[in-house]
Amino acid sequence: MVTVLTIVLWTSLAGVCYSYAGYPLLIFASARIARRWAANAGQPVLFNVEPTETELPNVTVLIAAYNAGEQIRQRIQNLLDCDYPAERLQILIASDGSSDDTVRLVCEFGQANVSVVPFEQRRGKTCTLVAAVENVSSEVIVLTDASTQFETMAIRRLAKHFVDPAIGIVAGKVAILDELGCESESLYWRSEMMVRLAEAELGLVLGVSGAIYAMRRKLFGAPQRPTINDDMVLPMLAHLNHRCKFVLDESALAYAVSSGGLRTEFRRRCRIGAGGFQSLSVLSGLLSVQHIYQAAAFVSHKLLRWMCPFLLILILACNVGLLVMPGYQRLLWIQGTAYLLAVIGLFAPNCGPIARFARTASSFLVMNLAILTGFFQWLVDANQVVWNPTPRPTSLPVLGTRPAQE
Repeated sequence: MVTVLTIVLWTSLAGVCYSYAGYPLLIFASARIARRWAANAGQPVLFNVEPTETELPNVTVLIAAYNAGEQIRQRIQNLLDCDYPAERLQILIASDGSSDDTVRLVCEFGQANVSVVPFEQRRGKTCTLVAAVENVSSEVIVLTDASTQFETMAIRRLAKHFVDPAIGIVAGKVAILDELGCESESLYWRSEMMVRLAEAELGLVLGVSGAIYAMRRKLFGAPQRPTINDDMVLPMLAHLNHRCKFVLDESALAYAVSSGGLRTEFRRRCRIGAGGFQSLSVLSGLLSVQHIYQAAAFVSHKLLRWMCPFLLILILACNVGLLVMPGYQRLLWIQGTAYLLAVIGLFAPNCGPIARFARTASSFLVMNLAILTGFFQWLVDANQVVWNPTPRPTSLPVLGTRPAQE
């Protein structure tokens, strides 16, 4: 029994460490090697290509909105103000059974390139997007939501990559702002964006930021069953089914104000966690040998992190069972201290290195508790796809244009 507990404990600990530290280091190193090979081979950098106005594709910005009356006018105006040829830009709002004045407010714009599809029955974001795409005829679809804003050049920076016919999916970056308009990104979100960028350099698609991404209309496909995490499933299916190239352009920016409040963030992460387990039956294409690298990255970056709450429980339980062994009392003390620090971080002000470390521990604990909760929600109702959008401020700070990142 001691041997079994020891193996389970250290295997579980290795799984957690690999998911949050080992895999990021591995993917960073792999991307750096790939970058050097590309430079030595003299491959051009597509990010530097600036197509002419006539080369830019026709674009439809598609938003699935539910009761977005307080935000939709500002959101549409933000899109109209973007630097993109008006004759090549369409804005389509798909109302997912909204019971407020969302549809009326869109119709009041009275512009030929702004339209709405008023679905009467609410059926979830992914189903709404799939149905709305039937009304899109443009070459490229830009998907976003009602609670964010685009930087002025965002659509152009997404669209320019589609000049290359091999590229099928382009993702942008979401900058999280506080109420004053200052960047307020957590350590987790910054590290997550770095991992996604490295994966993109290696041609791996493991989901995008739902607030800003684009794909070719002909690549858009409906999942076999409804799912919550549209921004993970839809791009992955397009990549798996069509083997198209993927670009993550950090200069294509969307801004979102932090939702604020631990309870709101916890509910959002629960939904994402439930959607993750729900997506496993949809992404069966990963089992193909030709997608072995994509599958390995998915297991490392996604599946293993979804399993971390269970691994943490196993680590603690096995540690308690091994207290009679030398050294394991110290390991239990370390675990107890870490969890205590995480609890303190829930109430500590975000000032000073110790407080910031405690808040990072809190984020880790809350995220794993949310994944665990999402798992049980998935067990109770695996087909649940309707959810209320995360409440965010109805007015975003006035945003200017940022220079493109090199």
